[in-house]
Amino acid sequence: MVGKVAIVESLGEKAVLLPGLIAAALTANDRLKIRMTLLQEASAQASEPGRAAPALESERRAAGLDDAAFDAIFSGARPLDAGHFIAPGAAALAGGMADDLAAMVEPLEVAGGEDVAALKRRVDAIVAALPSFADDRVSHAEALALASVRREAGDSLHLVVMDLHRAINRLAAETAVEDVDGAGAAGLDESARARVKAFMRGLNRTKNLAFGHPGLATTAGKIGARLSIQNDIGTTDAHVLVVRVEGLTATTTYTDVHRPRAKFFMSLFEESGVEWSPLGEKRQRNLAEGEVFYLLTGVFRAADAPELDRFLELLGSRIVFLIDWNKARKALQLFTGKKGAIQILTDAARRDEGHRAFLELGGAELVYEAVRNAASGRIAYGAPLGQALGEDECQGFLRHVLHVACEGLKDGRSTRLIRDEIQADLSQRLDTAERETLAVALRHLGLTRMLAGMIEMAFLPDSLANVDERRVLAARAKAIEAKADRLTVEARKLSSRLREAEDVLALVDQIEAATDCFDEAAFLVSLAEGDEANRIGPPLALLASIATESAAQMTRAVDGALLAPEGKREDAAFTLKCIDAVIDSERAADAAQRAAMAALLGPALTGAEARVIVLGLEIARSLEGATDRLAHAAMSLRARLFQELSA
Repeated sequence: MVGKVAIVESLGEKAVLLPGLIAAALTANDRLKIRMTLLQEASAQASEPGRAAPALESERRAAGLDDAAFDAIFSGARPLDAGHFIAPGAAALAGGMADDLAAMVEPLEVAGGEDVAALKRRVDAIVAALPSFADDRVSHAEALALASVRREAGDSLHLVVMDLHRAINRLAAETAVEDVDGAGAAGLDESARARVKAFMRGLNRTKNLAFGHPGLATTAGKIGARLSIQNDIGTTDAHVLVVRVEGLTATTTYTDVHRPRAKFFMSLFEESGVEWSPLGEKRQRNLAEGEVFYLLTGVFRAADAPELDRFLELLGSRIVFLIDWNKARKALQLFTGKKGAIQILTDAARRDEGHRAFLELGGAELVYEAVRNAASGRIAYGAPLGQALGEDECQGFLRHVLHVACEGLKDGRSTRLIRDEIQADLSQRLDTAERETLAVALRHLGLTRMLAGMIEMAFLPDSLANVDERRVLAARAKAIEAKADRLTVEARKLSSRLREAEDVLALVDQIEAATDCFDEAAFLVSLAEGDEANRIGPPLALLASIATESAAQMTRAVDGALLAPEGKREDAAFTLKCIDAVIDSERAADAAQRAAMAALLGPALTGAEARVIVLGLEIARSLEGATDRLAHAAMSLRARLFQELSA
């Protein structure tokens, strides 16, 4: 096509005809897409009888296909054999395809240009090959071939329609008589101009988020009472948006070859009051991606002109987030699930940030680089990022990546600085994963310390004078142990994110083992009968006190370790002091156990039943075992602390 001024001059009086011809061509484009959509739905209905078919009455009527009999094409479709089906009205539907193609070519022929002859030859070839669908008999292959957008498979009706549509949009822009805030427009009155300005306010507010990607060209024209605004979105085939405004009603027609992106687009207007046509959840078997397209119609009815303008502004502002959307989704899916990737993209669009900056900076490679530089040695080789961080934390990181990429490019920061910010955030999140593990271990130790204290109290004089009290102790101990087990599972899950998790996992396991020892001791106490608890209490009181102190010191040690990575030397020193106290408690418990054994087997209990002696010895073994496990936990914490301090 030649430039705007040259083409208007060359057309002379014929230029007056172009606005009407262009409007007629765009309406013909809509009719052709409806015709192909109806055939696709009929093919799907015949392949899967009983499937819910979308209601296309409003779309059909808006495109000028007023005959209600066309609805029977898919509602009445029935299979004939494996390759054919009957679609009532298919012959009449196909009969109008040639006329619609002629209407699309006409303004291009009037305008002339070097591309027109090639387009006309393609149109003639397609018209010559159009099936007649005699007796309403249709083959699945024919319906598929008409709607195909796979250029490698050869030319098709749909491909010709898309290329004609783009040529018409270019012609509309080149022959526009005015520029309305960046939109090429013709035939606008003041009311229509206000609507176009509203649409362009939204488009211009977010168009820079495309970061240089081509697309977003807008044309507008008014014929009669109808204002049409078109946007070519990007460069993807079959990806066009048209909005028609009549009175206070705006009808948006959107086509896409990717159903997830079409659903995403609809989701951006969830609270705006748009009534969307159904988007089929099923698709015909044996159709690959790109072999069908989805046509959506959304109707918005405004109460007044300001409300209509607010909707048009919103609509214009959302279009940039469709560009390269599928590419961004696939990149994000490498790190999180499909549902999570779509939610991240939705959130980015609602924050007016989007995903194009993320792609401009490398997309998935931007994340991989951060993992290599910030997480080397901290994430197990081959472990998914979602496993290393946890799914929620991973999605939070990816949201931050999109945010930093967008803000960085908008502010003109260097790409090196943007990458450094992303890597720093990932490093902090990995530190958070370890801190979360220690925090869970600290909660676990709180329960362990409580249980140890309950057992210590049991050996005070007359504290467990009757069997019922001893059984209550055992029941409470079992409940605490069960709650502690749940924390162990949580801590193990958190520690599994880390590459060098041996020390942390050992810490968690030893704390669990200590809790089990205290639980066993409480159970053994409940087995005592009559005054047996008071008879074995004095020999065990010191050991129980040491075990409680060991649990308390271990709790303080983990609490201090949580603060040590922040660089406070006094916190690290305090933690090491508490660790040393736990280890000393284990040695003291060894001596106390021997003293308890001597007392239980000594003259003070001479004549006691064997069961009393055995019970006392087993309780002593459990309490000493708890201090032994806590000492092992302290050594694991010590190793981890030194590793953190050296880093």
